[in-house]
Amino acid sequence: MRARVPTVAATAALAAAIGAGLASGAGIASGFSQDGIASPSGAVRYETFQRGATTVVQAVRNQDSSILRTIRLNGVYGIPAVTLDGTSGGLSRDGTRLIIETAPYRTWTRFTVLATATMKLEESFRLRGTWAYDALSPDGTTLYLIEIQAGVHYFVRAYDLALRRLVSRVVADKTEKGPMTGYALSRVVSTDGVWAYTLYMRPGANPFIHALNTRDRLAVCIDLAWPGTRDMSNVRLALSSDGRQLVVHRADGKAVATVAAPR
Repeated sequence: MRARVPTVAATAALAAAIGAGLASGAGIASGFSQDGIASPSGAVRYETFQRGATTVVQAVRNQDSSILRTIRLNGVYGIPAVTLDGTSGGLSRDGTRLIIETAPYRTWTRFTVLATATMKLEESFRLRGTWAYDALSPDGTTLYLIEIQAGVHYFVRAYDLALRRLVSRVVADKTEKGPMTGYALSRVVSTDGVWAYTLYMRPGANPFIHALNTRDRLAVCIDLAWPGTRDMSNVRLALSSDGRQLVVHRADGKAVATVAAPR
């Protein structure tokens, strides 16, 4: 279902925020993370860098920056960025699997799954068109992808890593018609890893929160009654301490919208 809720307040131009994202080469697909991604304990960081026509993926110990494990792959890969605020993705909840992707906006998009303990390749597959990483289920078996259509339209799809195949149905709010549209601005995940909540901004329209249940393969969209011409470049999404409320807040910490979190 899609819920509509009022905002407490609005925060200069949405176009400016989107323009900043597009200038960095993000677009709908947020591109590669510049900072890599940390393990659940924070002790190790996974990074990628290009060397000619190949990509080196490495595990680096944060304490002393020593390189623990590496693998070199043919092609240009990166750690996925899931939102324009730089949030990284691709690491399973238990830290045992790392998923990297090729650059967006190509004829094909390839995803590669690595075992972090050995940095060995577990699986690699490609999909025709432009795709981007979105999320992983808590058990690390369902990979959620953004299938980008023409313009700023896209679908959320599920890829079953155990069966090694794309699930045929689109993962969407059942009340929605057609593809989604917008730019992923900020994300927060529930403490159990089941729900991925993403704040989306849309050109000339109200923003919304996309709530993805990564365990059950379902989604809920929450519209925010927010003037579409207002700037969202300095707002972020957070969960309340009890996990029951989603809070859109400014950089100074002031809440500008609070809604119930789907659970």
